Amino acid sequence: MNRKLIICFDNCCNSRLFDGDTSPKVEAQAAKIRHIINNRAKGGYLIVGSFAGDAEIEKIPDDEMRRKAKERYKKTIDGKVKNSTQIVARAQKLESMGLGPMDARHLAAAEAAGAKFLLTTDEKFIRKCQNRNLTAVKVIDPLDF
Repeated sequence: MNRKLIICFDNCCNSRLFDGDTSPKVEAQAAKIRHIINNRAKGGYLIVGSFAGDAEIEKIPDDEMRRKAKERYKKTIDGKVKNSTQIVARAQKLESMGLGPMDARHLAAAEAAGAKFLLTTDEKFIRKCQNRNLTAVKVIDPLDF
């Protein structure tokens, strides 16, 4: 059986596609994210979302932006991890190790999905995961994928 590589995005990646910032790094990240999304079948990987992504989208205050984010997210993911008591417990453990609540939820969901990579544009999140060796999931910038 040919098993596909599983990757997850946190909402920074989804939001990057709507970012008004036109700095070279932001533009490069947005282009790479679009490339990853558009070439996932050819690249042999699946993009898995989670309850954490849903929760973050629901916090977007602007109705139109929230609608667009939901629509894009739906088109981006190939499956979704649902919340469970095991994921909650793991997220709490990750929080106790220094991650913020949403970062901990995203990472716990990525672990539950069997993801190899969790892509984010949040440099602090990346550094915390690299410096503390918290998980087998590699938390990286999309540019490094």
